Amino acid sequence: MATSERLPVWAETLRQRFLAGESSMFLLHGNVKDICRYDGADGVEYVPVRTFLERFLARSKSIVAYYNCSEGVTFPEPQMRREFSSTVNAVRMMAGLGELGVIPDLSYEVLPLLESLVMNTGVSAAVILDYFETIVPEANLSFMGEGDKGNLVTLQRWTSSPSLLSSNNVVILMTENISEANRRISSSPQLAHIKVALPTLSERTDFINFEIDRSAGNVTLDVPVDQLAKHAAGLSLTSIRALFRSAEQSKNPITFKAIAARKKIIIEQECHGLVEFVEPRHNFSHVGGMERVKNDLMRIAGAIKQGHTSRVPMGVIFVGPMGTGKTYVAEAFAGESGLTCIKFKNFRDKWVGSTEANLEKILSVVDALGYVLLIIDEADRSLSSGAGGDSGTNSRVIARLKEFMSDTTHRGRVVILLMTNRPDKLDTDLKRPGRFDLKIPFFFPETIVERRAILEAQVRKNRLNLSKGVTVDFAADETGGYSAAELEAVILAASANSGVDGRDSISSDDISRAVGDVIPSRDTRMLEFMEMLAVFEASSRRLLPERFRDVGADEVQLKLDQLRLVLGNRVR
Repeated sequence: MATSERLPVWAETLRQRFLAGESSMFLLHGNVKDICRYDGADGVEYVPVRTFLERFLARSKSIVAYYNCSEGVTFPEPQMRREFSSTVNAVRMMAGLGELGVIPDLSYEVLPLLESLVMNTGVSAAVILDYFETIVPEANLSFMGEGDKGNLVTLQRWTSSPSLLSSNNVVILMTENISEANRRISSSPQLAHIKVALPTLSERTDFINFEIDRSAGNVTLDVPVDQLAKHAAGLSLTSIRALFRSAEQSKNPITFKAIAARKKIIIEQECHGLVEFVEPRHNFSHVGGMERVKNDLMRIAGAIKQGHTSRVPMGVIFVGPMGTGKTYVAEAFAGESGLTCIKFKNFRDKWVGSTEANLEKILSVVDALGYVLLIIDEADRSLSSGAGGDSGTNSRVIARLKEFMSDTTHRGRVVILLMTNRPDKLDTDLKRPGRFDLKIPFFFPETIVERRAILEAQVRKNRLNLSKGVTVDFAADETGGYSAAELEAVILAASANSGVDGRDSISSDDISRAVGDVIPSRDTRMLEFMEMLAVFEASSRRLLPERFRDVGADEVQLKLDQLRLVLGNRVR
């Protein structure tokens, strides 16, 4: 394999490992449907990865054969087809078979022909099998058709063949999601895995400068090139090209706002609805009470902005009963920290391998984006170790998340925030320090002062008007035991009362009627159970209310055991 002037990192890795004799069979995965830089005789071009491979391999191989289930076998140059047919027919004649006429399209007919090519030490050939997951799908053997089984055996033979390793031939398998590749093939020690990552900052910068030159002044930037490249983290070069094409057609300049909007749309599309962007509409000024919690989170936000990565936890868990403001505070934290806030949607699928593939897609985008707050709400449901009989899918999902959460290169760049009211359903190993360094307990407001602060914050958040001289003091006095969500319900009920009378401002009578009408949760034992779980999980005593700070672990455990007996099946 000859090298071009500048190779993408993945291509240089492939070249070095092939020349070193490590492997002759490679699995390219990740951003394989993007474009990449190619330094050819006519200068710099940006071409699809497939085209890059065909041109790159044709420099040192006499035959380059490309195959996918839709197009069949194709060759970048006509003489390669003739040489392929000649080589295959020579092998067929030695085996007593007839001469090959038309090259078939079906994979189980094509692979034996390609095998006679790559196992032939007398030629110098490269074979590219694209959309590899469609050639040998990930499935239980009992559900595979005879053709798929034949393909599986053929490729297993290739991965273990000394003839292929000793030849000057190379086989490249390509798939976007490695989890969709058949594990019997992808787990072979003779198959070298190479990830095609999303473009780096320098690659984005080079491409943006290339597009600026190509557009010849038809695109206006309201953003410096270095800032545009930095802001485009997480986008493929194809997506950045689409941004320039759109600007050319619309004649609108590329602005920070346009980049953010485009980025949001593209990444949501690339993740196929698996994530959603959360655009915080409030900050800590709209969060009443919780001073200890806000102070801790403000310190983390400051460390992120200042680049003090060692002061940023790998992950944070919010634990506590429902209605205590966990989601609300998480979104406020996103607004304070400046992190891009992404929330998991339902990435699970009924098809074998699809769930893992969906998760891998999300994590690769998150990793490439950087400076992300990844929120996983109701983590006890989505990450419970006891979830469903799913042939091991759930355990593989949790194992992959554990691996991602333990990657110290993410510290300060990716903050994972779990929220749950049932932390007892999560693996103890998942919650350990190094994955989640900070576990913040949430409780119902303890004092009149806290309730007053929450009520006043809800008035600000919902842009409500109080009549002159009216305060929320009465509501704060009369709502002991209410959650933050129930306090908001009181304020909104008071606003509704004023609306019935056609008034724009809330009166004392509106508040009084709302307090008398809104009924707080009556499931007190379940709430107490969740409260004790929050005490048990808390990582710092100073985050606990006064009444829990001196309670020992044994006492908390005893109380939890007693509540489990009372609640029975409800907590199993």
